[in-house]
Amino acid sequence: MNNPNTHSIMKLNRYLILSLLLSLLAVLGTACSSVTGSNDEQKQQQPTEYTVAFTAQGSANESTDYILNTENLMSGSLSAEGVGIEQTGWRYMANHNNTLFSIGYFDDNNVIAYELNEQGVITEKGRFVFQNTLDMVGHANKETMLAMEVPRVDFADRVLHKIDVPSVSIREKVNMRIWESREDSLVAWPTALTVRDGKLFVPFYKIHARGDFSTPQTDTAYVAVYSYPELEFEQYLKDIRMGPIGVYGLFNGMIADENDNLYAYSSASLANGFTTQGKPSGILRINNGENRFDSNYFFNVEEAAGGKINFLEYAGNGKAVANIVTDDSQLWGSFSAANEIHKLVVLDLENQTSTEVSNMPLHGGFYGSPWHVDNGTVYMSVTTSESAHVYKVDVASATAVKGAEIMGKELKGIYNLNP
Repeated sequence: MNNPNTHSIMKLNRYLILSLLLSLLAVLGTACSSVTGSNDEQKQQQPTEYTVAFTAQGSANESTDYILNTENLMSGSLSAEGVGIEQTGWRYMANHNNTLFSIGYFDDNNVIAYELNEQGVITEKGRFVFQNTLDMVGHANKETMLAMEVPRVDFADRVLHKIDVPSVSIREKVNMRIWESREDSLVAWPTALTVRDGKLFVPFYKIHARGDFSTPQTDTAYVAVYSYPELEFEQYLKDIRMGPIGVYGLFNGMIADENDNLYAYSSASLANGFTTQGKPSGILRINNGENRFDSNYFFNVEEAAGGKINFLEYAGNGKAVANIVTDDSQLWGSFSAANEIHKLVVLDLENQTSTEVSNMPLHGGFYGSPWHVDNGTVYMSVTTSESAHVYKVDVASATAVKGAEIMGKELKGIYNLNP
């Protein structure tokens, strides 16, 4: 016969063991929940090849930007829900030497810089403030990014900022006028900041000083040339074979190849904001070691591609990839992400030929400089009226492959921030 005391002790022990197990499970559950939550917050922040600037779909006039990591651009979907670092307001994005700058617009006068830490997590590197919107950015060297405040109204200084990338701080600010005509009430709008061989090249076009972005004179291409880093004005380069260089809101009015030849493109398109047009859309070249346009080089892209250039990116080996406007009937039509008026082409800059990229739909436009070039491949965000996807373009074959679906409006940029 069992001892009643022994039975009571065994019952008590079972109760204690059960209580301990339940307590342990509760602790483990809390820990697992905590770890799961951390993974949800950082599952896109692990060591990865790509960092993207993601624009979520908002109302007609509002949207929110995020920054996040992704392991794969070519399958599945991309979403910022629960994983992206939310940005304040509408932002320009610019990558410089593995540092991503998120630049505020209008009344948001903050620049926040991000980098990947040793674990591959996106971390804030630093920040600074500016007075007026930084509408143009460029590269001087690995440690120096250039950015320019460009007032929209009246005859005011354009303020060039030399930004120290390692410390994320403004090293120097220099007031510049670039060009103006009080008689004609015109001022300069810059479309690139390009440094080469001790010179700063600033292509620009003329806009009305009243601030409505009207362009009454579009018959000549202009570049202001300064010494660098002294920033002493030296000369204007002019060419009447094409109209004004670059486009508002895009940073690539002038690009460079592997040999430091500079290529400047003209759009002069109604869809790109030019209220008058008189010359064909094309490309001029400034050869390495020279400070003038090559008189023997003019690539009439409008004739070769059947439309005007919206955006141009150098892709290597003498090839560039360009958005071409197919419907030039609407002022500023290029800047709607869902306005399907652009086709994609590969331009052979040396042979002056154009090849339309296959498997690429007509698509909308964008701001900034959002494409990522990687060894003959260009990754880009493509938005149509129905959806948004990443596309991978093989430049050599001029073919595109549809990748991940973007569960939002667009990607403002695709970057590799790994050191």
